[in-house]
Parts: sequence; C-alpha cells; structure tokens
Amino acid sequence: MLQFEKDATDVRGTILFLKYKEKSINIVQIKKGFARGGHYHNFPSVHHLISGVIQYHETDIQTNQETIKTISAPAIISVPPMAAHLLIALEDTIFAEEFGNDYSATEYPRYRDTVKQKMS
Repeated sequence: MLQFEKDATDVRGTILFLKYKEKSINIVQIKKGFARGGHYHNFPSVHHLISGVIQYHETDIQTNQETIKTISAPAIISVPPMAAHLLIALEDTIFAEEFGNDYSATEYPRYRDTVKQKMS
C-alpha cells in the first residue's frame, strides 16, 4: 500500500513524501521560475515529469561534463549516481521522483546557488 509520510511547502511549491514498500516516491511541485535539486546522490533516481516544462541541468561530478535540455511532460528523466541535477520550471511543473534506499543528497554548490537565488 502507498503510504503518506509527510509534506513540505515553501515558495517553490509542495512536496508529498510517499513510501511504497522499499521505494520512496516524492510528488514534487515547482512553480514557474523556481528550481529544485542542486545536489547529487550516490544512487540512481528517476524523475517522472507529469506536467509542465523544465530546463534540466545535469553534471557528472567526476568528469565535470554538463548537459542542459528543455524537457516537456510527459517524460522520464533517469539520473545516474553521482550526477548533480537541477530542474528549473519554465512552466508550473509537477514530477514524481522515485528511488530505493534511504535518501541522502550532497549539495552541488553551483546548482544549489541557483536554487537559492531563485527563492530570494
């Protein structure tokens, strides 16, 4: 059964934190002009873009190779381990993020600064 754990809201929108067996599933809202992410994980994650349009930034932290794409819903974004990622909403956007294991993230300063700047 899908279990609701908690929610969190700020100026960017709301996140619903859900759990299904060993999987965590977050339903994430990004209001137009705001950003989410700015970090990387040591595990793969998947983002299911349900509605909206984003500018997606991904940097391999080992090679420093960056990719930037504009992605429209519906779409699936597979984020490999150790890839910093940043999602900037070009329209109001909703996505679902799924991953196994316990959640942990390491901030990627260049992307995290973008998230913070857009919040101020």
